[in-house]
Amino acid sequence: MKVICWRIGLLAGLVCLMLSTTPAAAEEDPQPTKMIDEALQIKEIAFEGIEEDSEGLIRSIIQTRVGEEISPYQLAQDEKNLYKDTGFFEDILVDVEPAEGSGLKVIYRLIPRPKIEGNVNIIGNEQLKYKKLKDAISLKPGELFAEYRLWKSKQEVLKTYKESGYYLAEVQTYEDIDSDTNTIAVTFEITEGQRIKVEEINFIGNDNLSPKSLRKQMKTRTGKHFDELFFEEDLTTLVRYYQDTGFNQARISKHEKRFSDDKTELMLDITVDEGPQFIVGKYTVNLTHAEKPAFSEEKIHDMLSPTEGEIFNRGEFEETLLKIEEEYQTKGYLLSQVDANPDFDEVNGIVDLTLNITEGDVIIIGDVHINGLEKTKDYVIRRELDQLDIKPGEFYDVQALRKARQRIFQMGSFIRNVQFVPNNSEGAIRDLIVTITESPRTGLLSLGGGYGTEGGIFGVAQIGENNLWGRAYRIHLKGELGARDRHTGEIRFSTPWILGTPTRFSTSLYNTQRTHRYYGEIFRRHGRDRYTYKRVGGSLTFGRPLSKNTDLSIRLKNESVDADTIDVEGEAVTLRNRLTRSITFSLSRDTRDYMRSLHEPVSGSHHSLSYEYAGGFFGADNRFQRYSADTSWFFSSWFNHVLAGHVRASYLNSISSDWRLAYERYRLGGIDTVRGYEDFEIFPVNANGRINYSGGNKVLYANLEYRIPFANQLTGVVFFDMGQVWDESRTNIFNDFKLKKGAGAGIRFDLMGMLARVEAGYGFDRPDGPGWKFHFTIGPGF
Repeated sequence: MKVICWRIGLLAGLVCLMLSTTPAAAEEDPQPTKMIDEALQIKEIAFEGIEEDSEGLIRSIIQTRVGEEISPYQLAQDEKNLYKDTGFFEDILVDVEPAEGSGLKVIYRLIPRPKIEGNVNIIGNEQLKYKKLKDAISLKPGELFAEYRLWKSKQEVLKTYKESGYYLAEVQTYEDIDSDTNTIAVTFEITEGQRIKVEEINFIGNDNLSPKSLRKQMKTRTGKHFDELFFEEDLTTLVRYYQDTGFNQARISKHEKRFSDDKTELMLDITVDEGPQFIVGKYTVNLTHAEKPAFSEEKIHDMLSPTEGEIFNRGEFEETLLKIEEEYQTKGYLLSQVDANPDFDEVNGIVDLTLNITEGDVIIIGDVHINGLEKTKDYVIRRELDQLDIKPGEFYDVQALRKARQRIFQMGSFIRNVQFVPNNSEGAIRDLIVTITESPRTGLLSLGGGYGTEGGIFGVAQIGENNLWGRAYRIHLKGELGARDRHTGEIRFSTPWILGTPTRFSTSLYNTQRTHRYYGEIFRRHGRDRYTYKRVGGSLTFGRPLSKNTDLSIRLKNESVDADTIDVEGEAVTLRNRLTRSITFSLSRDTRDYMRSLHEPVSGSHHSLSYEYAGGFFGADNRFQRYSADTSWFFSSWFNHVLAGHVRASYLNSISSDWRLAYERYRLGGIDTVRGYEDFEIFPVNANGRINYSGGNKVLYANLEYRIPFANQLTGVVFFDMGQVWDESRTNIFNDFKLKKGAGAGIRFDLMGMLARVEAGYGFDRPDGPGWKFHFTIGPGF
């Protein structure tokens, strides 16, 4: 810069001298155009220090032109523009020398900035990760180096350390320039120092709320390391807390940081301007109804919270507004608007609230377009929509769409995703776009085998189709043969509609033989390590919705059982051709909402009551009545996490002796009941303190899960289970209400349309002492 100023100044003096020796034009003979002194005329412009392909860009920026008279002012402007418009150059020198023959030659000598070579080096960072510091540095490999960006990066690194509580951090920078390649290597050397801790948090001006209650709202805590970002969040949280306690005009007027002499301890002073506390005076609802009104003013008043006369909780009031908007959306009033205008009386501490609600027009469905079907017939989807009045001319009902998504998912695992989107056209009539994603594979053909500790060597063959002919028919045939009393022959068929009605039908024929191991107490006391049972039979099931969310089903079962099992005392007994004929009635209510798959409800609930009657006028050997209740709840949380709860209770009223119904009675333990225990490890203990090895006639167990989706087909889960069984000697279960408990974690993933569950549970009350148990199965949970 100094060079160019000196040279331009010299040039200006030369120009003045030459002008002084030039004869003046006669005043009486003015020239129509400016005359150019040939001695000052630019004959040539040259560039040094740049590549040939960049010359065009430089020429487009400078305003000095060949043929014009030289101008020191214009040369200075060219230098400024080259710096400003390119940012490419470390220094710019402009030389002017006589051209060959006559006139002048202007030479731009450009010194380019060096390029940054490789990654920026960071050394000395032990507490903060390289990536976090790298994100704060604006110097990037291959870019041109700039002193300002180096300074700015240094300040950002120091800021990053201060935000994490390292107020004593120091940063030095080093540049290593290679003049041959015009590159530069940059290194940040960091001395982190000791991380600062919070010694005190003091509040000033908090006349109505105690310091203790305010500190509870903060992430910043005394005795903990200071984090600037957390502290900034805390200031906002404190204001919200004041507003939720009625101090709507509260603000943080000032906050200061004080350091100890060695800068290792921090004292925070937060000054609060509380303002008056407000209570709710009067609600006024201005409601503009649609052609088909959704809610009355009285209904809106019932939704409002806080109520008149209560402290004005701003957060609670905002949640109320969201709830009202959601209620309108659910009823299809997508164009509704809800606005609130508060009127604060600071003198009396009262806020009157006016709600202006415009219901807008209800969206009416135009055409229904179904996209994405590859194999499934269009009518299979459309009949489910028509059943819920999702068709042209009907109102857009969000609840009906949620139910339709549920029913489409329940048709089978070949449905991978379901989306409903109204188009963006103006007006109250809008087409509905239904997008279905199908699994590319709906059939199953497998041949395989393996070895298991219970079944020994076994082979298995399966053939099935989940969407036969594209009509949602499901048919499966399975054959299995094992070396240790293990074989299976089964055929199943089901359809969601029969005879053009939404009546479900399913049937199955089976012949299965299984061996189960006994664990723990039974094995040690009686030397028996397994029991075997064989079931041969079939079932017919019919089901039909009674309303949008309620369903009734009836199942008929005919089954013969052979079993080598144990009686009440644990002694070996043998049952042959034990016949059961029963009818089961089930009533259920299902409001579950599925967003990703049939295995992962994200909200809603499922409740069922069932009654099974066996024997009596059906004849057969076994006579009993079974009463069961089952309930599951699902709550959406942040980041698509789901909190799920499940409780099941069942009571078996048997006329047949208990040991003859051992295979129908209750035992707990395993992945589907109480995890952390072996399968069927939890037996009832009778009133005399002895184990009833035939099982119980009463059962209660509960499961609580927190589900975390990692990907579309991978979910993590943490769980807590508890449960117990009782026999006939316990007429009042609450006299022996000692539930067995287990907890653990696991993962679940999609396996060709089926849910694979891998879980590990810790049983707190196992007979052999607390311990872990690994579980694996393929099939849904609750």
